[in-house]
Amino acid sequence: MKEFDDNDAIKFIRNDVPAAQAISEDDLLLVVDTMFDYFESLDDDAPDEAFDEAAIVAYVQKQLKKDDENKVPADMVPAIVTAELNYEDTLDD
Repeated sequence: MKEFDDNDAIKFIRNDVPAAQAISEDDLLLVVDTMFDYFESLDDDAPDEAFDEAAIVAYVQKQLKKDDENKVPADMVPAIVTAELNYEDTLDD
C-alpha cells in the first residue's frame, strides 16, 4: 500500500520537472502544503470538478505571492502542481 510521503513527492516532482532541481526541498514542500490548504478549504461534499488544476494553480500562486520568503518562481507553479497531482495518482486510494 503506497501512501503519501513528502520525500517521495519531492523526488517525483524533481524527476517530472527538471527545473525544480534548483528549488529547495522546503520551498517545494511549501507548494505541496499550499495545495493541501486549498483542498482543505473545499467543502467535503464538493464534486471532483472542484479539484480543477487551474484553480489549484491560481490559489497556490496567490498564496505564494503573499510570502516574502518564497523562492518558487510563479511561472514554475503550474508544472509543480501538475507533477504533484501526478504523484498523487500513483498512490493507493
